[in-house]
Amino acid sequence: MLSMQMRRNISLVLFIALLVVTGVVWSMGSSEAGLKDGVYFGSAQGFGGQVEVDVTISGGKLAKIEVRPHLETPGIADPAIATLVEQMLSAQDANVDVVSGATYTSKALIAAVQQALRKAEGFKDGVYTGSAQGFGGTLTVEVTVAGGAIAKVAVLENSETPFIAEQALKEVPEAIVAQQSWEVEAVSGATVTSKAIMAAVEAALFTE
Repeated sequence: MLSMQMRRNISLVLFIALLVVTGVVWSMGSSEAGLKDGVYFGSAQGFGGQVEVDVTISGGKLAKIEVRPHLETPGIADPAIATLVEQMLSAQDANVDVVSGATYTSKALIAAVQQALRKAEGFKDGVYTGSAQGFGGTLTVEVTVAGGAIAKVAVLENSETPFIAEQALKEVPEAIVAQQSWEVEAVSGATVTSKAIMAAVEAALFTE
């Protein structure tokens, strides 16, 4: 028969093993969720204007979705938004069905939340290219991600108006690196070019 001391040792070993396994499983769950805690902003074009959201991630999970004041049709949009928010939180996913009769608002809300969740997923190291329509044609950027952060944004090709777009081509990439977000303030007088750079960076980071 096993001695009392040996039984205690075996029990201790089993207890430690259980803690290790639990920690591994918890770690795997957090890794699979891939969402970093924080509050993330998302925006998309709705029926009456931009639909903007603040999405809270807590414990690696979708904890809260707040919709900012909007210009969607009263009486139609608000019930749809309430329904969609409830469904997203329940499903822990932004991929839910649109609400009948409020298609534009539904699609905008879903897109805005998806955008926020992409931010919560963080950035993967690598060099990526993306394009968007600028004022004079297609604008292409190269985005370098190092250590999980946006390290460099370079405009590779553009057909924007010289002198007018020059400031935006310089300042917007710098602002994106500084703020670690493709959503930065547009340069006055070069709004279209500024937004094209932002859209191209977003495409580079998240288009597979």
